[in-house]
Formats: sequence, structure tokens, C-alpha cells
Amino acid sequence: QRRVAITDGGLYEHVLNVNDIITVPTTMMFLGCLFLIISFFAIVGALCEVVIMLKIYMSIVAIVLILEVLLMGVCVAMRGDVEKRAVLVIHNLMEHYGNKTSDDLSIITKTIDETQIWLSCCGLERPGDWGDPEIAKYWAATNNPDSSLNFELPLSCCRDRAATSCAYTNTTEGHKLYYSAGCRAQFEEFVEGNVTYITVGGIVMIVLQVFVMISALKIRFELSSKYDQDDYLGNSANMEITSL
Repeated sequence: QRRVAITDGGLYEHVLNVNDIITVPTTMMFLGCLFLIISFFAIVGALCEVVIMLKIYMSIVAIVLILEVLLMGVCVAMRGDVEKRAVLVIHNLMEHYGNKTSDDLSIITKTIDETQIWLSCCGLERPGDWGDPEIAKYWAATNNPDSSLNFELPLSCCRDRAATSCAYTNTTEGHKLYYSAGCRAQFEEFVEGNVTYITVGGIVMIVLQVFVMISALKIRFELSSKYDQDDYLGNSANMEITSL
């Protein structure tokens, strides 16, 4: 597997993606600003009865709707790439698990621990990965320097959350004490098991947006009819005054 070179700050730059233009925080900020602008056009257009703002609102919602449909298709088509990227990130994190030098805030350690507890897994492919210096570089060098078959696992691998020690023995009895499944398999199973819910959630959001568009269209036509009627009455009154 390809591994990321770790330089000054390189770990967080690659794992947390802080040097890229498109990051999770910037994406969320962009979406928040976009929704704020869309809501502004909808609220002002409806309350102040500004037809042009309602037209702009419907145009923006229609574009967002099309992009959401395309995004859902891309996500389903590239699901395998997303899984590979997640596995690569976990692998990079495992190399520095427990290392206070490269992980002085224990962010990596906490992330791995929470992931293993959440997915009920241990290691990338199997619990034995924690003794492999090619995968868990720092942990293996610290807890299994002689490449023994028996070594200490992170406490997050233990089924008993109150355990103070978690020894790897690769036996049936040992598998009863710690999670025997690797995080890769568990993550893939989690994705497969939740694809349906994610798809249904996306469809519900699309249906709600279509309903909102129909409501905005209805308000727009009502306002247009109202203005046309006012213009007609105004012109009729002017014609009567002129005839007098």
C-alpha cells in the first residue's frame, strides 16, 4: 500500500487534509453560506412579495436539486474508492498510534480507539496487525520489538471496556477477550449496511425540495396574478377618469 511521507506537519496535512483547498470545514462553510443565501431569497421574496426574488430562489433550488441527483449517482458509483481512501487513512493513523512525538495531542490515538470501539474491530485486517512494524510502526516497535507471537494490544481492542491489559495470543480463548475482526471488513460492512438508509435519506431530501419548489411556484403565480389584477383595475380607473 502507498504510504504518506511524514515531514514537519506532514502527518496532519495529509491525514486531516489541512493543506488542500477542498477540505471538510471549507466545504461545510460553503454549503452553509449557500443555504443562507437561498433562504434569504425565499424569505424576502415571500414576505415582501418580490416576484423576481422568488424566481431567483426557484432557479437556485433547481440547480441544487440537479447537483444533488448527480452527487448521489457519483457517490454510489465511487463507493469503492471512498472505502479505499478510508482504509488508507486508518493505515496512516495506525503507524503513529501512541507516539507522543508525532501525536502530541493524542488525536490519532483517540481516533483509532474510538473507531475500534465503534466498529468492534481490532487492527486493519486482523488483531495481529498491531504487532506488525509495517502497519503499526510505533506500537509494534514499543510493544513487540522482537516480533513475538504474543504481545500487548491497545485497550480499545478489548471487549471488556474496564480491562487494564489486552494481550494478543491468537488463540480461541484470546479471541474471546478482544475483537477478532479487522476494521477494514467492519467498515465495509458498515457502508454496505447503511447505503440503503443514505439513499432513502437523499431521496426524501429531494422530494422535500421539489415540494418547496412547487410551493414557491404557487406563491409566484399568485403574486403575478395579483399584480396583473391591480394593473388592470388601475388602468380601468384611469380610463374612467379620462372619459369623465
